[in-house]
Order: sequence, then C-alpha cells, then structure tokens
Amino acid sequence: MPEMTFSTRAIDCPRHHPCIDMSYYDRGAGDTLVLIHGLGANAAGWIEQIEELSTSYRVIAMDLRGHGASGHRPEESATIRTFADDIAALIKGLRVEGAHVCGNSLGGMIALELFVRYPSWMRSLILEDTTAFFPPPNMLEEFLRLFDHLDMQAWARFMAPRLLTPTSVAILEGELVQTMAATSRAVYRQGLVAALQADYRWMLPTLDIPTLILVGEEDQATPLGYARFLASQIKDAVLQVVPEAAHLPHRENPRSFNVIIRSHLEGRQGK
Repeated sequence: MPEMTFSTRAIDCPRHHPCIDMSYYDRGAGDTLVLIHGLGANAAGWIEQIEELSTSYRVIAMDLRGHGASGHRPEESATIRTFADDIAALIKGLRVEGAHVCGNSLGGMIALELFVRYPSWMRSLILEDTTAFFPPPNMLEEFLRLFDHLDMQAWARFMAPRLLTPTSVAILEGELVQTMAATSRAVYRQGLVAALQADYRWMLPTLDIPTLILVGEEDQATPLGYARFLASQIKDAVLQVVPEAAHLPHRENPRSFNVIIRSHLEGRQGK
C-alpha cells in the first residue's frame, strides 16, 4: 500500500463531548468528499479513493476514535452519535462549508446520524454496504459471546469470509487482521453494540439530499435486500450494485467503485 502522510489535530468538541486527538487525510482541492470507514477499519482503507478522487476533489478521510491513530477515552462510551460529533468537529476545524459524505457499513450509519444532527453542510450522501437497522433475528448476544472469547486477530479472521468475497479474502485478509488488531477492543465492542441496536428507519423519508446507495453483489453482512429497503424509503435514491465485491467494494473493486463515485460527484459539481 502506498505511503500517505496524515495529520492529527485536537478537535474542538461540543459541550459535554469527550475531546480526542483525531488523525485524518486531507488531500486535493475543489468540492469536498468526506469518507467514513466502518468498524475495525481506518482511513488508510480509502487509499484508492484518496489517490484517484483527490485529483478533482478535496478528499478528507479520518480515523474514527479508537481506530488507527486517533485517540479515545476509555472512560467514555463510543456511540454512533459520538462518532458523528467527532467528525462534525473535525469538519468545522478544517473550515469545510459543505461536503458530500460517503460512509461504509457503520460509517453509513454515522453518515445518517450526521444528517440528523448536522444537515446544513451535507450536499449529498453515499451509503456503501450499510443499513438503517438490522432486522430480526438480532445476532448481538451471539456476536458478543464470541467476540469476548477471541483476541482481535482471531476475530478479524472469523469476520474476513463474512465481509469479503473468497477472492478478496486471499488478498485482503492480512490487511483486515492488521487494521482490526490496531483498533481499541473496547471501542470496537461498543461500536458493535451501537450498530446492531441502531434504528434509523424513522429518518429515511426526511433525507432531502441526493443519495446514492451502493452494495457489493456478494455482500452477506448487509445484502442487497437491505440496500433495496434504503432505496425504497429515501426519495429519489439511486441504487447501484458493485460487481466482484462483498461488504467492502471500495477495497475489493476500487476501479468500479471510483467510477461510480466520480459520476455521482460530477453530477453535483459546485452544488
């Protein structure tokens, strides 16, 4: 993976919000695209998008608290709202007035929370392999029992075939293990609980910005049916299936993913 320099700043937090040092990439100029990774990942996972799209856009990708090089406070719970407030504080600190927001998996839920709490600067929304809620049967207790008996590397190996195509497992499993192992165990567990308990169905009809929904054709974690539900609830949403990908199309098939994202952004240039 090519080397990229990243920055770290103490974010200017809202009142009663636990402040942290947040690491991020900020490259390019033009309309701003904010990339939000999923649970157990980090900003470096967007390397293909940062390299490609920063030739035309300002691209910002951050490590969520407890992920990558970003800090966290062990005494504070990591919730979807907390993650969203972190990102909003970073965006404010970087003097971004408007941005297109792309979130993968948990990052998609965080993007929905950003629209709930900070809609004024969101120009469009890209939801990649995510969901507004997890329908029954909810696997939270079963997942937590297993998680609590495995170390982070073993958990990553358990998750790899559930997140990636068989071809991608052979290529990306090592990266997945490395990034999950660098994630705070406490934050990961809290994020897992937050994601499996979240329910954003109520707000989907309120989304009044252009929304693109992407799903890998082989995704088992948030399959096509979840994406179709999102598209049915969000006015004028566009749904596209990414071939040769499961839960992480931006890593598994970055060429197709980037073409789709660029087309979406070009249609909203300057808006």
